[in-house]
Amino acid sequence: MLKLLVSLVLLSAVSADGTTCKTGNIVNRRVNGAAYYFPATWNETLPAPKLAKEQSCSWTITIPSGYYVKVIIDGKTTDEDSRFQMIDSVGHFIQTTHEKKNPYFFPPTKLTLAVSNYAEATFGFRIEWAQLPAGPFAIHGIGDVGNVINATNSIYNEFYGSTEGISLLVFPEDRKNYYSLRSTLVFESANTGLGNYIDNLYEMYRTRNQFLSQSTGIVLVNVEDSGKTDLLLVQSEQDVKNFTYVELVTVANTTYNATVNSHHELSVLVSATHINQTMINVEIGDTDVVTQYWGTPTPFFFDKNYTGAELKAALPIFYPGYGIIQWVLHSGRAVFTFQA
Repeated sequence: MLKLLVSLVLLSAVSADGTTCKTGNIVNRRVNGAAYYFPATWNETLPAPKLAKEQSCSWTITIPSGYYVKVIIDGKTTDEDSRFQMIDSVGHFIQTTHEKKNPYFFPPTKLTLAVSNYAEATFGFRIEWAQLPAGPFAIHGIGDVGNVINATNSIYNEFYGSTEGISLLVFPEDRKNYYSLRSTLVFESANTGLGNYIDNLYEMYRTRNQFLSQSTGIVLVNVEDSGKTDLLLVQSEQDVKNFTYVELVTVANTTYNATVNSHHELSVLVSATHINQTMINVEIGDTDVVTQYWGTPTPFFFDKNYTGAELKAALPIFYPGYGIIQWVLHSGRAVFTFQA
């Protein structure tokens, strides 16, 4: 039976066939700022160290106010019941079986890291503390005009506010490998202070859902420059809170499509890309209506309404690769086909 993090008790284990460990370890930031390694003889330039079988181990990493931790794990379990587990300060639970040194980032106040394995495994980790960027670098008011930002290519601390809350949609550069989004932390706040930690952009994108804030503002903090073009669309919640979004994934030199269904709720196809693309086909009812916006779906960015018949007659339609385009389908179901 899987040994869950919440059921770990204080004990230690000894084995001659790999590293052994115990539960209840407390890891504080070192005075000299040095990183913490487990095992102490390992570092990330070496292969993942062997972990003896039947280990139950846990570490509580304390994170002082104004700091964050960067966590790098290298390891793999070899049986179906063993797990690596993490719980952050707001209760987010992460459970994996294979880690390849893609970093995690966590804000104050603590992180619990655990491993529970039956068969032999490999497991090593590095914890590094660093100061959160002080801010805000900038304050943004979001009204009818949304913002498109590169979320991970610089270090920043910025506030975004709106009278009725904030909407976030994430568009990573690489839809299959988007670990770079972990470095952008999202806090809810009615002012420019950090407020309450919500999550990171990686987890928001993984759920594929639009994020809607409970507060009138958010603070975005990115702690590491990824060098990637990971875009984030920031909109006023009042304009988009009733929409279900479908992301158009643009792939250069290919033909691709997206299906939007507004039978039960208003659905919107949204594109954020720097690649030129052309709508070459659409399967849609002749009387269904699509509204096209060059930006947030507000009167300021309204372009035109098409019936299904009019849209099919207008094809092909070329879209230059800049900014945001949104197609609101008011009823029915449609399949849009593009070429880039």
